[in-house]
Amino acid sequence: MEKVKHKLRDLSILSAFVLFAVVFLLLAMFFVEVEKTLLTNAQRAIAFQYSEIVEGFNSVNVWGNQSVFPLSEHDGKVMRLYEMALWTLPPLTYLACFILAGVVFYRSKLKKPLMILTTSASRIAANDLDFSISCDGNDEMGLLCKAFEKMRSALEMNHREMWRQMNDRRKLNAAFSHDLRTPLTVIEGHLGILQKYTPQGKLSADDVMQTYTAMAGQIERLKNYVSSMNTLQRLEDIPIVRKQLVTNSFTARLSDTAKMICGSKTLTLLDKTTAESICADPEIVMQVFENLLSNATRYAKTSISIQYAVDKELFSITVTDDGEGFRDTALKSATNPFYTTEKASDTGQHLGLGLNICKILCERHNGNILLSNDIKRGASVTAYFGMTE
Repeated sequence: MEKVKHKLRDLSILSAFVLFAVVFLLLAMFFVEVEKTLLTNAQRAIAFQYSEIVEGFNSVNVWGNQSVFPLSEHDGKVMRLYEMALWTLPPLTYLACFILAGVVFYRSKLKKPLMILTTSASRIAANDLDFSISCDGNDEMGLLCKAFEKMRSALEMNHREMWRQMNDRRKLNAAFSHDLRTPLTVIEGHLGILQKYTPQGKLSADDVMQTYTAMAGQIERLKNYVSSMNTLQRLEDIPIVRKQLVTNSFTARLSDTAKMICGSKTLTLLDKTTAESICADPEIVMQVFENLLSNATRYAKTSISIQYAVDKELFSITVTDDGEGFRDTALKSATNPFYTTEKASDTGQHLGLGLNICKILCERHNGNILLSNDIKRGASVTAYFGMTE
């Protein structure tokens, strides 16, 4: 019985409709024949009450044994009722079976999926995406429910990603607002000195020039902050264009770039890739790689090591230097925007965006970035790039 239910559940809607139509049509034909037989036998039973031999009958007379026997008023009425039933019951039976077939078809093939889809649509419209849609059938309605579940899942992922981006944007704006206070405070302080002492002639020309130079440096810092903010805003919209890249050729290209960036530092290269090709956006990978190398070059004492690897659906690059490594706070916060361990200077350099940019680009590439301290050496940063959508 369970096997029959499973097969019926997996039938296509058209096949199920035809099956139900044929079954209930045959059922209606059977019931009609039974009704005709029962009604005819009932009429014959009345007729045989008037003659042992019945050659014919109607609602008035019975013919038999070469005689005509008029029916009583009661039997005539019963005969007329049976006659009317013979004409009216067959179409009513077909209609009842047709309606019953529709009800059974609806309840077995349409009712549950439609309720699931209606409820799901209402929850989605109310921005409630924390549920799943399941339908056991493999017919068109089952496939529709599965497609609806894919849509819901995609909406949930997009919703989570949107909230993540909004949260990151809030954090970015908060960090930007916080770091703007320092140069503004410095400019305000220098401006106060000029306003207070310049009219009194207490500032020499050199003092005035030094103050103006300091203010110009802070203004340059503000320009750099604004430019960096624009860069970060654009990173969220960068399209990821994956290409099939020959692994050896691409890692060789990365290594050539590393040799140019690292300059006089001792460079160690380790290629652990075994796949013949990788699927990645070469421009994104190169931008992250150059950022990591720039940081490593700035903090390394004498040497830098680079390792390439492929693990399942991830291509990774690990850059390690022999510097002092990350502090505990840096391990947690170094990928945040505008985080830097360097003291603020009037040059406005090293705003603390390199690792944050790497993190954004890796996440856009369905990857991530991992910071750690090497046991024997200094800081180690691994960038992961997802090779699938």
